[in-house]
Amino acid sequence: MTAPDAALWASLPVPALVLDAADRIADANPAAELFLNLSARALRGEPVWERVAIDAPMEESFRRARAQRSSLSVNDVDVGSGE
Repeated sequence: MTAPDAALWASLPVPALVLDAADRIADANPAAELFLNLSARALRGEPVWERVAIDAPMEESFRRARAQRSSLSVNDVDVGSGE
């Protein structure tokens, strides 16, 4: 990540995760660290669905975002940690 990208990533006001091809957490911004009460270092490599619980059908949206290599924003749903 370049310096301007890192500054933007760190300043995002909402939790954000980067996932790898196996749905494991590759990176987490500071808001995600606070939300999940874990450091980005501790989250790296963890399966996303063991750390994040979303009370909404996400399969189709998740598949579409991955196929288009785009971001996925979740609004108006209950989101919590996997614990």
